[in-house]
Parts: sequence; structure tokens; C-alpha cells
Amino acid sequence: MGNMHEHRIGLTCGENRYLQAGDGPPLLLLHGMGVATCANSHDLLIPHLAARFRVLAPDLLGFGLGTRQVEAGPTFDLILDQLREFMDRLGLAQVHLVGHSLGGWLGGLLAYQSPQRVQRLVMLSSAGLNREPAPGVGAKLQASREQLRGLVRGWLHDPGRLSPAELERVVEGMYAAAAAPGAPGSLDPLLAQMQAPAVRERYMLHRRLPYIGVPTLMLWGEHDPLDPYPTWSAQFDALAGDMHRSGKPWAPPGARFAKLPCGHHPQWELPQQTAGLIG
Repeated sequence: MGNMHEHRIGLTCGENRYLQAGDGPPLLLLHGMGVATCANSHDLLIPHLAARFRVLAPDLLGFGLGTRQVEAGPTFDLILDQLREFMDRLGLAQVHLVGHSLGGWLGGLLAYQSPQRVQRLVMLSSAGLNREPAPGVGAKLQASREQLRGLVRGWLHDPGRLSPAELERVVEGMYAAAAAPGAPGSLDPLLAQMQAPAVRERYMLHRRLPYIGVPTLMLWGEHDPLDPYPTWSAQFDALAGDMHRSGKPWAPPGARFAKLPCGHHPQWELPQQTAGLIG
């Protein structure tokens, strides 16, 4: 892992594992959804960010290699509360916050609820704008490297961008999370919130976006199928990159926009370019 180190900390809802690398302003890096998803989803991105930031990448509550079985959770509210507790315990009054997919959704909610804790927000292929759950979000996985390898290749716009070693690093991180004790069923409470339309609507970002005042970058892959990114990619050039003028103007006031020639996982396909846009 080079200068990336793994740490564990006991919090109210259980043990939280996190990765740390680099020096500089603190950057909180949040991963996406899935029983095989964890902080190691950012293994290819973290070294590029660590040159400029103190990167802290936690497993979200109920994910990864920390406590997987959480009483009455994980839920959106418990995850957000644990993120604030994590910051409190590490003495992080304010952070640069970068969130991928579910992590971007949570980042938007945190910036809305606790704006004083977020210096800057980067929503990377963010969820929370798509009214319908992403296809396969609740799919059951076998703890099989072969299955995970096939899934990763299928999620990439250009699988050739990952070297064999990089692909195996991504797969090993996913395998460790999927095979962790307590992993099966660990995300069921959160999935239930995502899949019940009335409950999902309570946490969607649309009504909150006008009130998110922190500087925000919305960054996505132009081949990402998640709404609104197909619309944004199609309209990007005609609107000179200002998605506030789009038919789906779902962004905080003053947000900046950027897209990359990849799919839903810029942090895998184009980690150096992604880090460069993050700053």
C-alpha cells in the first residue's frame, strides 16, 4: 500500500476501519454502495490525492472490514451520524469531502445538514439524483474473485485501462469486503430505504441542492448510465458545461461541472485525471 496505512477506531455503532495517506488539508473520501464495496474502492485514487491532502477513507457504517452487523442499521441517518462522530474523534473540524456514488449522495446530505463541517464538496458520479434505484443495487454476491473480476470488467467503459495488477488490486479489496464476517445481509436496512419509493424520496438531494452553499464540483464519466449523467453528457458542449441550464438542473448554486471519458468509476479508469480535477 506504499504510504497508505490502515487504522481502526471504536465508535458508538461499532468498530470503524479507515485508510489514511499523505499530509496536508484533510480530505474525507467516501465510497459507494455494495456488499463488496469499502474504502479500498479508492486504492487506485488515493496515491494521487495523497500528494496534496491528508486522505482519510473510512468504511461506511455496515460496510467493509469494520462492524458489519449494526442493530437497527445501517441507515442513512446512522451513517451520517457516524461520519460526524468519526470527524469528531479525529479532531477534524472541517474537511474537503469527496464522495463516489452513494458517497456523493451522503456528501450532499452532510453538506446540507452540517455545512460548517464541509470546506468543499466533490460529488463523483454521485447517486441521490436518480429517482429509481440503480439496476442491480441489491444484487446478492458470492464471495468469489472470479465473479467480482467479471463485475469490475463489466462496470468499466474501457477495461483495458486497468493493468492486470490494478484489476487484481480492485478485486482483492472487493473480495475482502464481501467475505468479511457478517457481510451477508449487512446492508439490508439501507437497501430497504433505497428501494421503498416514499422512504427514498425523504433522502433524495433535489430539494436540498438549492441550500448547499459550499463550493461544489460535480464530476462524472460521460458513459455513466445513472441519471442525470446521460442527459448532462449529451448537453454538455451545447450548454458550455453549465448543467444549471440543463433540463435536469440538479446541482448546488455555483457548482462547477466536469466529465471524463469513462463510465461510473472514474477512480478506477482514470485515477490520475480524477485526482487532478479534484485538485
